This record gives sequence, structure tokens and C-alpha cells, in this order.
Amino acid sequence: MRAFFATAAGRAIIVLFVALGLAALLEAEGLRKQAQIQQPGIERDIALDVTRPLVRVSRALHLTTPRHELQAAIGRAGEDSIDTTVHLSTPPPPPAGPAHQPRPAKHRPAKPVFTAAHPLRVWVAGDSLAQVPGDGLQRLTIGSVDVVGVESRLSTGLARPDLYNWYTRFSQVIARMKPQVAVLSFGADDAHDYMAGVPGGRTVGAFGSPSWIAEYRRRVDGVTRELNAAGIRTIWLGLPIPDGPGFRRSFPVVDTILEAVARQHAKLSSYVDTWHLLDSAHGTYTPYLRVHGKLTLMRLPDGVHYTPAAGDLIADAVLEQLRRYYTLR
Repeated sequence: MRAFFATAAGRAIIVLFVALGLAALLEAEGLRKQAQIQQPGIERDIALDVTRPLVRVSRALHLTTPRHELQAAIGRAGEDSIDTTVHLSTPPPPPAGPAHQPRPAKHRPAKPVFTAAHPLRVWVAGDSLAQVPGDGLQRLTIGSVDVVGVESRLSTGLARPDLYNWYTRFSQVIARMKPQVAVLSFGADDAHDYMAGVPGGRTVGAFGSPSWIAEYRRRVDGVTRELNAAGIRTIWLGLPIPDGPGFRRSFPVVDTILEAVARQHAKLSSYVDTWHLLDSAHGTYTPYLRVHGKLTLMRLPDGVHYTPAAGDLIADAVLEQLRRYYTLR
């Protein structure tokens, strides 16, 4: 055995194990989060048992500091924190009383005017489907619209705040960025059974069950009310028609919720139906659409994500909605 470790191969193996151990200590908090966000089960339990002592040793030796400094440098501070709280500070409205017939308005109020000197501030956020329409909006907007940010985080959504807590981010954006419009694209990564942050004493059934729909609607509604209460108009982008039977069954569940919530808060919210914006004349999936007489690729090979041309088409639909409520010069 001594002879083996005295050889070059033996020393290389020792160095390899030491390097792996050091790497595990440096990445301990990231490994812990990966264990924490797994769905409940024996694999998650084992991963937690392994990473707990790893995190304790790493913190004791201050080996977490380089990782935290690097995250802060690239704008990802707090990436390893796990917050499953669904922060919805605006309470739902009380049950509606008897309906009253509104008096007919004598005239419509003038639409707010935005110019290059005083642009409309628009923030785009969501999962991986948010990026391309956000980029399109930046390309197509005139001087009277200022896209203050496009935040697209892969594999995140409203169902899994343990992966990334968008509810916390909404509060930060309201306080710091102060947009006047939020264009939101969520749901593609929420179409599964497991939800984190469910209120204590409650359970959520399988995706599409009444309890799942009720909880997801509570979250979409809460986000909408939170933004609207801050005076931020909310535009929800629906999920597009996908290629393949799985998403074709699940996406309409999410779309129905998004559209219903937007309709409920129609004064300051609206919905863009990307499903029918990108389907064929026969209502089926198509990777190509004719734009200005030219056959144009709209979808990536995965049958879900957009090409830049599709992003421009969705951005046009968003601008059309904005012009309903604002005068853009």
C-alpha cells in the first residue's frame, strides 16, 4: 500500500480526492440548496444528510466567502438562500356585494401621454420564455417606452419559490425600479405536481387538480394585486401552443388561470394569448408563420421556445395593448 501511494499514480489519486473534497467544501451551500429543492423522497433525505455536515465545516473554515463574493460580483447575491415564503402582502378583496349598474360615462378620460423625454417604464420578467419577447420589446420600442429590465430565470416560476423566490423579487422591483408596466411570462416550469411554500395545514394535489388550480390561482392573483396596488399595470403572457402532447395538455391549464385573473383585474391587467398568436390557420402547432408575406421560423427545435421573430410578434402584441391605455409619442 505504501509503495502504491509512493508512485505517481498514487499521488495523483490523493491530489484528486483532496481537490474534490475542497471543491465540495467551496460549493457546500450550493450543494445544500440542490438537495433542499428536490421533491420529497429518500433521495432528498440522503442528500440533506450528506450536505448538512459539509455546510457546517465549510462555514467554520470560512470557505463560503469566495462563493458569496463571486455571486455578488455577477449580480447573484443570495443565490444560495432558500426562502419558500409566498410573499403576498396585499390581502384579497372581500366578497362582492350586490351588483350595481354603473352610470354611463359622459366621456373617456384622456390617456396618459409618454414621450422620449418622459418614457413609459416597462419591466419584463419570468422564466426562460420571458427573454426573447423581452428582447423583442427592447428592439421594437420607440423612444416613449423604456424597457428598464428583462429578467429571465431558467426553470423558475410561481410554484417553486425554493428554486428562486420571485415574490421577494417583485417586492424589490416595486420599491427600487418603480416600473409602470410589468410584462410577466410564467407557467412553463410550473406545470408539475409539486409546489413549495404552500400555507401550513394545506395540501395541494396533482397538477390540474382543483386544489392545485386554487393554489396557483391564489399566487397569480396575489402577484397581480400586489403590482396593481403599486400602480403597476400587469400584462400576463400566456403559454404558446407547444409541439408534443405533454405540454399541450398542461399549458392550457395555466393559460386558463392567467387569463381569468387578468380578466378579474381588467382595470390594470391584461392577457396576451400567445397560443393563438403562434398557431396555424387550422389551430395546430406550426414552427413557421408567414410574416409580411415571408415564411418565417417562429419556434426552436424543442417546440416550446421562441425565435427572435416570434419574440417580435409577441412584443408587437404587447405594444398594441399598451397603446390602448397610453398615448405613446
